[in-house]
Amino acid sequence: MRFSHFQYLLVSLLLIGFLTVGCSGERAHQQDREIRIIEDMLGREVAIPVSIESVVCLRAGALRMLVYLDATEYAAAIEEPERTAERPYLMARSELRLLPSAGPLMGGDLELLVAAAPDVIFMTFTTSGQADQLQSRTGIPVIALEYGDFSHRRDTFFESLQLMASVLGKEERADQLIAYVEDSLENLNHRTSNPAGGDQPSVYIGGVSYSGTQGISSTEPFYPPFRFVNASNVAENISERMVNPIQGTFVDKEQIILWNPDVMFVDLASLSVTRSEISIGSPLYSGTSALRNGQVYGLLPYNNYAANYENILANSWYVGSVLYPEAFSDVDLQKKVNEVFEAFLGRSVYEDMQKVWGELRRLDRELL
Repeated sequence: MRFSHFQYLLVSLLLIGFLTVGCSGERAHQQDREIRIIEDMLGREVAIPVSIESVVCLRAGALRMLVYLDATEYAAAIEEPERTAERPYLMARSELRLLPSAGPLMGGDLELLVAAAPDVIFMTFTTSGQADQLQSRTGIPVIALEYGDFSHRRDTFFESLQLMASVLGKEERADQLIAYVEDSLENLNHRTSNPAGGDQPSVYIGGVSYSGTQGISSTEPFYPPFRFVNASNVAENISERMVNPIQGTFVDKEQIILWNPDVMFVDLASLSVTRSEISIGSPLYSGTSALRNGQVYGLLPYNNYAANYENILANSWYVGSVLYPEAFSDVDLQKKVNEVFEAFLGRSVYEDMQKVWGELRRLDRELL
């Protein structure tokens, strides 16, 4: 069948009209979306849609916060290495591992971010310049968050959590989690502020993982579980020049012997490295009363792509039960640890974690 010139012209006009209406409709839909201005944690004013349908979380801790808020349905993509990482929030929400890739850790990939087409990007550990640049290059609003910490900057973490919650309409969930944390810390402090006999045992945490496993010399001067239960951290007063929250804090083994802590704790992620350093016959075993007396215990690793706050709180309850058994005699530790994970992640992943690192436990028999 042959078309006349007039018929070709008519078909062409119809196609052009159809495409024009379609594109105009799409632009109108985008333009019609109601916009609001928020201020992110770096003081940047960011224009975002009032109604958010999808997000991407970039850099350490951002995706974990989304899980904390029970808002994983908004995730459009995740950083590629998150697919295989052994982290509590990914154990709790394994479906996240099936999402498209947003690129490598600590920043993502521009093309993949544009392809994911989220309404906003949440980004931690960034600067105003970096956030502005990513926003300019992708055309996607970037909201900068501050991850804070559980020791000195807990309020900063809470503010970031509330900011993310306000964007996603999860304010009630954020308030619920913050209240749980504050009530737990008040409970721990109440149980341990006036210990029986008036003594606060001296303690040391070793093998703290930073970018992988570390030896017994790797420690944390401001280890939150010790502070939450009023324990005396022997490393708390070391020189500030030795403290590096990113690359780790390391002390000499001789210094650990000089400190001679009453109780020693070990990050279970590093137990394969530290075991030989603290086993019977080692200088540390001979030189510290904690090891000789069997007062050495394993704690859940917490430092993995920023802090796993649920692990910190679970460790706090365990440390308290070890140091002040009478004050925690009414606490079923297994139930309490499960409760902590459920409060943060929506379900307990303690059993899953035990398959990787083992349970919270006394380690003396493993050092013989």
